[in-house]
Amino acid sequence: MRITEAHPVPSHELLPAETLALIAQAGSGNRRAMEQLIVQYQQRIARFVIAQTKDDAHHEDLCQTIFVKMVLSLPRLRAPERFEGWLFQIARNVCRDHLRARTGWRRLFTAFESSHETMAIVEPQADHFAAMEEKIGQLPPPQRETLRLSLEAPRSYEEVARLSKSSVPAVKSRLHRARENLRALLLAGDVE
Repeated sequence: MRITEAHPVPSHELLPAETLALIAQAGSGNRRAMEQLIVQYQQRIARFVIAQTKDDAHHEDLCQTIFVKMVLSLPRLRAPERFEGWLFQIARNVCRDHLRARTGWRRLFTAFESSHETMAIVEPQADHFAAMEEKIGQLPPPQRETLRLSLEAPRSYEEVARLSKSSVPAVKSRLHRARENLRALLLAGDVE
Protein backbone atom coordinates (compact mmCIF):
# COMPACT_ATOMS: atom_id res chain seq x y z
CA MET A 1 0.00 0.00 0.00
CA ARG A 2 1.37 3.41 -0.91
CA ILE A 3 0.17 6.52 0.88
CA THR A 4 1.20 9.84 -0.59
CA GLU A 5 2.52 12.50 1.74
CA ALA A 6 1.70 15.67 -0.16
CA HIS A 7 0.77 18.09 2.61
CA PRO A 8 3.06 19.06 5.50
CA VAL A 9 1.62 18.68 8.98
CA PRO A 10 0.86 22.04 10.60
CA SER A 11 2.96 22.69 13.72
CA HIS A 12 -0.12 22.63 15.99
CA GLU A 13 -0.80 19.02 14.90
CA LEU A 14 2.65 17.63 15.73
CA LEU A 15 2.74 14.45 17.76
CA PRO A 16 4.29 14.29 21.24
CA ALA A 17 7.96 13.29 21.37
CA GLU A 18 7.07 9.99 23.11
CA THR A 19 4.73 9.03 20.26
CA LEU A 20 7.33 9.99 17.63
CA ALA A 21 9.90 7.81 19.41
CA LEU A 22 7.39 4.95 19.54
CA ILE A 23 6.70 5.31 15.80
CA ALA A 24 10.44 5.28 15.01
CA GLN A 25 11.00 2.19 17.16
CA ALA A 26 8.01 0.39 15.64
CA GLY A 27 9.20 1.32 12.15
CA SER A 28 12.54 -0.30 12.85
CA GLY A 29 10.85 -3.57 13.85
CA ASN A 30 10.49 -3.23 17.64
CA ARG A 31 7.55 -5.52 18.40
CA ARG A 32 6.81 -4.00 21.80
CA ALA A 33 6.69 -0.51 20.27
CA MET A 34 4.28 -1.77 17.59
CA GLU A 35 2.02 -3.24 20.25
CA GLN A 36 2.09 0.01 22.27
CA LEU A 37 1.31 2.00 19.15
CA ILE A 38 -1.68 -0.23 18.39
CA VAL A 39 -2.93 0.08 21.98
CA GLN A 40 -2.53 3.87 21.79
CA TYR A 41 -4.62 4.16 18.61
CA GLN A 42 -7.04 1.21 18.79
CA GLN A 43 -9.97 3.08 20.36
CA ARG A 44 -9.73 6.03 17.97
CA ILE A 45 -9.46 3.73 14.95
CA ALA A 46 -12.40 1.62 16.17
CA ARG A 47 -14.60 4.72 16.60
CA PHE A 48 -13.51 5.96 13.16
CA VAL A 49 -14.32 2.61 11.52
CA ILE A 50 -17.76 2.41 13.13
CA ALA A 51 -18.52 6.00 12.14
CA GLN A 52 -17.39 5.42 8.54
CA THR A 53 -19.06 2.07 7.94
CA LYS A 54 -22.05 2.19 10.33
CA ASP A 55 -21.13 -1.48 10.85
CA ASP A 56 -20.49 -2.39 14.47
CA ALA A 57 -20.51 -6.11 13.65
CA HIS A 58 -17.37 -6.04 11.49
CA HIS A 59 -15.37 -3.25 13.10
CA GLU A 60 -12.96 -5.58 14.91
CA ASP A 61 -12.02 -7.36 11.66
CA LEU A 62 -11.60 -4.03 9.89
CA CYS A 63 -9.45 -2.66 12.72
CA GLN A 64 -7.26 -5.75 12.58
CA THR A 65 -6.82 -5.27 8.83
CA ILE A 66 -5.89 -1.61 9.38
CA PHE A 67 -3.27 -2.44 12.00
CA VAL A 68 -1.80 -5.27 9.93
CA LYS A 69 -1.42 -2.84 7.01
CA MET A 70 0.09 -0.29 9.39
CA VAL A 71 2.67 -2.75 10.73
CA LEU A 72 3.61 -3.93 7.22
CA SER A 73 3.91 -0.40 5.83
CA LEU A 74 5.42 1.40 8.82
CA PRO A 75 9.07 0.76 7.82
CA ARG A 76 8.40 2.77 4.63
CA LEU A 77 6.94 5.80 6.45
CA ARG A 78 9.55 8.54 5.93
CA ALA A 79 7.95 11.26 8.08
CA PRO A 80 6.91 9.97 11.52
CA GLU A 81 5.26 13.33 12.31
CA ARG A 82 2.68 12.48 9.63
CA PHE A 83 1.84 9.14 11.20
CA GLU A 84 -1.69 9.96 12.34
CA GLY A 85 -2.82 11.25 8.94
CA TRP A 86 -1.12 8.27 7.30
CA LEU A 87 -2.79 5.78 9.67
CA PHE A 88 -6.22 7.33 9.20
CA GLN A 89 -5.72 7.25 5.41
CA ILE A 90 -5.12 3.50 5.71
CA ALA A 91 -8.30 3.27 7.82
CA ARG A 92 -10.25 5.31 5.26
CA ASN A 93 -9.09 3.01 2.44
CA VAL A 94 -9.99 -0.16 4.37
CA CYS A 95 -13.45 1.26 5.20
CA ARG A 96 -13.99 2.29 1.58
CA ASP A 97 -13.03 -1.19 0.36
CA HIS A 98 -15.39 -2.76 2.91
CA LEU A 99 -18.28 -0.53 1.81
CA ARG A 100 -17.59 -1.26 -1.86
CA ALA A 101 -17.57 -5.00 -1.21
CA ARG A 102 -20.78 -4.73 0.79
CA THR A 103 -22.54 -2.89 -2.04
CA GLY A 104 -20.94 -5.03 -4.76
CA TRP A 105 -23.97 -7.31 -4.86
CA ARG A 106 -26.13 -4.32 -5.77
CA ARG A 107 -23.99 -3.68 -8.84
CA LEU A 108 -24.37 -7.26 -10.01
CA PHE A 109 -27.63 -6.77 -11.86
CA THR A 110 -27.96 -3.76 -14.11
CA ALA A 111 -31.26 -2.07 -14.85
CA PHE A 112 -32.87 -2.87 -18.20
CA GLU A 113 -34.87 0.33 -18.36
CA SER A 114 -34.68 3.68 -16.56
CA SER A 115 -37.86 2.83 -14.63
CA HIS A 116 -36.03 -0.10 -13.02
CA GLU A 117 -33.48 2.26 -11.47
CA THR A 118 -36.12 3.72 -9.17
CA MET A 119 -37.01 0.33 -7.69
CA ALA A 120 -36.47 -0.03 -3.95
CA ILE A 121 -33.30 -1.80 -2.91
CA VAL A 122 -33.84 -4.56 -0.40
CA GLU A 123 -30.84 -5.33 1.80
CA PRO A 124 -29.93 -9.00 1.35
CA GLN A 125 -29.83 -11.29 4.36
CA ALA A 126 -26.82 -13.47 5.21
CA ASP A 127 -28.52 -16.58 3.78
CA HIS A 128 -29.01 -14.71 0.49
CA PHE A 129 -25.26 -14.14 0.29
CA ALA A 130 -24.66 -17.85 0.87
CA ALA A 131 -27.18 -18.77 -1.83
CA MET A 132 -25.62 -16.27 -4.22
CA GLU A 133 -22.12 -17.63 -3.54
CA GLU A 134 -23.39 -21.17 -4.14
CA LYS A 135 -24.91 -20.15 -7.49
CA ILE A 136 -21.76 -18.24 -8.52
CA GLY A 137 -19.81 -21.42 -7.74
CA GLN A 138 -21.94 -23.26 -10.35
CA LEU A 139 -20.90 -20.93 -13.17
CA PRO A 140 -18.28 -22.11 -15.66
CA PRO A 141 -14.79 -21.22 -14.33
CA PRO A 142 -14.01 -18.35 -16.77
CA GLN A 143 -17.37 -16.69 -16.04
CA ARG A 144 -16.99 -17.26 -12.31
CA GLU A 145 -13.48 -15.74 -12.26
CA THR A 146 -14.49 -12.70 -14.32
CA LEU A 147 -17.61 -12.08 -12.24
CA ARG A 148 -15.71 -12.33 -8.95
CA LEU A 149 -13.00 -9.96 -10.21
CA SER A 150 -15.65 -7.41 -11.12
CA LEU A 151 -17.45 -7.78 -7.77
CA GLU A 152 -14.59 -7.76 -5.30
CA ALA A 153 -13.63 -4.16 -6.12
CA PRO A 154 -14.86 -1.49 -8.52
CA ARG A 155 -12.78 -2.27 -11.59
CA SER A 156 -12.91 -1.18 -15.17
CA TYR A 157 -13.18 -3.71 -17.99
CA GLU A 158 -9.52 -2.99 -18.75
CA GLU A 159 -8.47 -3.85 -15.18
CA VAL A 160 -10.47 -7.09 -15.19
CA ALA A 161 -8.96 -7.98 -18.59
CA ARG A 162 -5.45 -7.36 -17.29
CA LEU A 163 -6.04 -9.41 -14.12
CA SER A 164 -7.65 -12.29 -16.02
CA LYS A 165 -5.13 -12.11 -18.88
CA SER A 166 -7.88 -11.64 -21.48
CA SER A 167 -9.11 -9.01 -23.87
CA VAL A 168 -11.69 -6.36 -23.02
CA PRO A 169 -14.25 -7.83 -25.48
CA ALA A 170 -13.79 -11.27 -23.89
CA VAL A 171 -14.35 -9.77 -20.43
CA LYS A 172 -17.51 -7.96 -21.56
CA SER A 173 -18.83 -11.13 -23.15
CA ARG A 174 -18.01 -13.30 -20.12
CA LEU A 175 -19.60 -10.82 -17.71
CA HIS A 176 -22.74 -10.67 -19.82
CA ARG A 177 -22.98 -14.47 -19.98
CA ALA A 178 -22.16 -14.81 -16.27
CA ARG A 179 -24.92 -12.39 -15.30
CA GLU A 180 -27.43 -14.08 -17.58
CA ASN A 181 -26.50 -17.53 -16.27
CA LEU A 182 -26.60 -16.33 -12.68
CA ARG A 183 -30.06 -14.86 -13.21
CA ALA A 184 -31.18 -18.18 -14.68
CA LEU A 185 -29.68 -20.08 -11.74
CA LEU A 186 -31.31 -17.84 -9.20
CA LEU A 187 -34.71 -17.98 -10.90
CA ALA A 188 -34.79 -21.57 -12.15
CA GLY A 189 -31.90 -23.65 -10.99
CA ASP A 190 -29.47 -24.59 -13.79
CA VAL A 191 -26.97 -22.87 -16.07
CA GLU A 192 -27.96 -23.15 -19.70
